[in-house]
Amino acid sequence: MRIRPTYIRTRLTLWYIAIFSLIMGLYVSAAFAIQYWELNEQLYHAEVQDMETVEGLLYFTPDGRLLLHEEYHSRPGSRLLLDRLMEVLDPNGAVLFRNEKLNGLALGGPPLPQEASVSHFASRMRLADGTHVLVVSHFHPVQGKRVLIRLAYSTEPLRRRVIELLVVLMLVLPLALIAAGFAGYRVAGKALNPLAAMADLTEQITATRLSSRVPVENPNDEFGRMARVLNGLLERLEEAFQKLQRFTSDVSHELRTPLASMRSVGEVGLQQSHSHAEYKDIIGSMLEEVGRLTSMIDTLMTIAHADSGSIQLNRTVFPLMEVIEESVGVVGVLAEEKRQTIFVVGDSALSVSADRGFLRMAVINLLDNAVKYSPIGSTIHILLELSTQERYVKLAIADEGPGIPISEASRVFDRFYRLDGGRTREEGGAGLGLAIAKWSVEAHGGEILLDSELGRGSAFTIRLPAV
Repeated sequence: MRIRPTYIRTRLTLWYIAIFSLIMGLYVSAAFAIQYWELNEQLYHAEVQDMETVEGLLYFTPDGRLLLHEEYHSRPGSRLLLDRLMEVLDPNGAVLFRNEKLNGLALGGPPLPQEASVSHFASRMRLADGTHVLVVSHFHPVQGKRVLIRLAYSTEPLRRRVIELLVVLMLVLPLALIAAGFAGYRVAGKALNPLAAMADLTEQITATRLSSRVPVENPNDEFGRMARVLNGLLERLEEAFQKLQRFTSDVSHELRTPLASMRSVGEVGLQQSHSHAEYKDIIGSMLEEVGRLTSMIDTLMTIAHADSGSIQLNRTVFPLMEVIEESVGVVGVLAEEKRQTIFVVGDSALSVSADRGFLRMAVINLLDNAVKYSPIGSTIHILLELSTQERYVKLAIADEGPGIPISEASRVFDRFYRLDGGRTREEGGAGLGLAIAKWSVEAHGGEILLDSELGRGSAFTIRLPAV
């Protein structure tokens, strides 16, 4: 089973200790290797210097024996106080001299070719008694006779010194790791304090305190970016909650009104007897309110499906003018009642790729909006044209209504939003038509724009990708 520390601070500290341990391990290994190499170099140079001294002390006796003028240990000034092991051979490998320190042990066999080709040939070997030595060989003439001098120092003191250094470093290493772990824990805690502060503040934010924001100390570092992201999320949540509250309030109001109307009509109808015709009027009024409720619920269901992304568009290619003519035919009855004229201008050959039903719904809602808010006897202009530069189809519907204030223009597409000043529920509907139109156009990859000014009418423009 894998054990994982709970807190990031602990994990960071463990990672810090692990990385520091690796670095210290590499450092100890490098220090060990460098120290070993340095001591080997010192030992080699000490043997070379001793070799030069020995060469001047060798001599042959009259009976042919090779002797050394004096025996001595390594130089007093040397860092490595070692005993010299020495052996002298003739070119054929016969032993001419071997000092007492060797105790009769040999420093190798017959001369090797490398010993003749290199000035001072160094090699490592293990004597018969188990002693590890560094041997330096050199051919040198003594009284006209060429001999091979082999001089060796034991490497055991060198090994002991390196091991002592390693032991010291290994004893210090745990203390260094403890200090590093403590420092890493403190540093990790200090680095994560802003995150903990953000977490504490975010925990206190509830649905009623969505206006709170996380303070941004340094917007350029990682915590500053996280704070900006959290603030953006809180801002979007606050906006979504406000829209949800408005939506809930508006839905409640819109549903309460027809229900209250039906209840009032029903209670009045039950208080006294009525004629057959009067009962028909009462039932007709109630059915009219039921029809409004049904239409509103259907529209809300469409919006809910649109928000959830469950609506699949059935795209086909068709001339947009056909949809305009169908929409004018539907809304034309309302326009005739108000003696309004719908004037259509445009290229009937312009086609779009869209879901005919949903696009027709958007155009009908815009036309219905224009007819409702335009005065009696006014003209509604519809223009269909192609923008050749940006390759989109432009459909503009302009009315001669009271217009929309600039301050309210950004909210006309909100659900259940209706302007004040005479736009009542009976005249303006539930306030869902423009919201449906906006969703339908945007679902087809287009956009809907509003150009309006108070007292000068309104113009809604639909822009869709051209085929």
